[in-house]
Amino acid sequence: MIEAVRQELASGDPEQARRALQRNWLRLILESHTAELEQLCLDAPDPHDAHVLLIRACCRDLLGDSFGATFLRGQGMRVASDDFVACFTELLLAPDTPTKAALADRAREALSQCGPDDDYPSALFLLGWTEVRLRRDPAGAIGLLRSAADEARLRGHAETLRLAQSNLAFALTHAGFFTEAEQILDALPVSASPSDWDRFEGGLPQANRGCIAYWRGDFEEAIVHLDAVIADGAPGNNFEALARLYLAMSLIALGRQDRYYNASALLQGVSRADKHGVPWDTLRRVVSAWLSHAEGKADRALGLAAPVLASGTGAPVAHARLAELYRVLGEPALATQALRLANTVALPRYALVNTLVTSAALNAEAGRGRQAHEQLDRALEAATAERVLAPFLADDEVVGDLLGAHAHRGSRHHVLLQSVLERRGHLTSLLGGVLTRRENEILACLRTEMTAEEIASHLGITYPTVKTHIRSVYRKLGVSSRRAAVHAIDAR
Repeated sequence: MIEAVRQELASGDPEQARRALQRNWLRLILESHTAELEQLCLDAPDPHDAHVLLIRACCRDLLGDSFGATFLRGQGMRVASDDFVACFTELLLAPDTPTKAALADRAREALSQCGPDDDYPSALFLLGWTEVRLRRDPAGAIGLLRSAADEARLRGHAETLRLAQSNLAFALTHAGFFTEAEQILDALPVSASPSDWDRFEGGLPQANRGCIAYWRGDFEEAIVHLDAVIADGAPGNNFEALARLYLAMSLIALGRQDRYYNASALLQGVSRADKHGVPWDTLRRVVSAWLSHAEGKADRALGLAAPVLASGTGAPVAHARLAELYRVLGEPALATQALRLANTVALPRYALVNTLVTSAALNAEAGRGRQAHEQLDRALEAATAERVLAPFLADDEVVGDLLGAHAHRGSRHHVLLQSVLERRGHLTSLLGGVLTRRENEILACLRTEMTAEEIASHLGITYPTVKTHIRSVYRKLGVSSRRAAVHAIDAR
């Protein structure tokens, strides 16, 4: 198709050239002809035409030049706001969530008025792609991407079809429909080399598989998928960045302290600004706080988490994970506040399970046993269809004791509960006896006559944090006293 467009431009007719670019620019970008398309724009009879400048702005953005994209966009915005090229250029380039949401609404109107020179399948894909990132209507985003895939299939646009299916799989994952997402991923054709759009998105299929594996509690498999995605020098605001976040969480779940330093460096590479409607800094802070907690740095974890709690709504999965973090840090009031933020919108199934498990643990800690078991049973019910195990697998005695008591009481969801208990046993065998750096410091103090308060002062951490580490040391060594812990480690 690129050759056909090149021939039309060679005619020297400015109007014919403009129509050729307007008719094909979005498809050429999706089909990885970005650099060639920009050269065609430069060679056009009128390279300063507003449409040509806007198309070049999109090319620049996909090729990683955000500054050039901003300048070209500014020069090109001399057309009506409802112009098709202007509308979808703005939709691709808009940096912040409110602007992107307003433009998505305008794009819907533009799609309903598509003319013969407008690329309907590609535009439909771009609107669905945007709605996935806005996260305001998961069902609507799924519908748009299904429609884009159908249109691309009917018109023989193979690359647009592949991208629509790939993003549909992510939209389904985001909504909690893991099984259908995996079926689509299994049927995706494999590209010989990543396209411009693939690089722009950043390893979408593998990152998607890694996310599913994480929430299903297959942390080892998640690491394999996510390691394959991560690349040095990535922009930190695409699916490669998502892979960094989930990789860190998977390493924490497995207690892979040998990789914590590297994980911290990877998190530093995640964007501190929103991009395409995704709150990257919020996500980065929550995962960084979890990593600090895993390293025994409770005060740092609290400091990283504080701005997230003050940021308001818009990141339900991040707030769900934040609520659990506050609970294990001994901050039930803050955990409850984070839960309220998470529940301001309809949660995807995996995040709902996460909040229910946290709520159950908070009730158990407060002595509200009946409410704790009710919440846990609701969590098991929500988790069953897609086998969401990760929220039940925390290396946490409150959750572990609650699950054990729930199994003893009997549950309608005994099959999944048995899977959870088996998986917890597997993880315990992996983690058993593996003390973190902070736990080893605590153990060294336990050899002395220092009290827990004195250990807290000596290490510069809070008293509740010391007690948490002591309980973790005892659990990992299979003991119940200071003397027994020292004897156990000496015997090893």
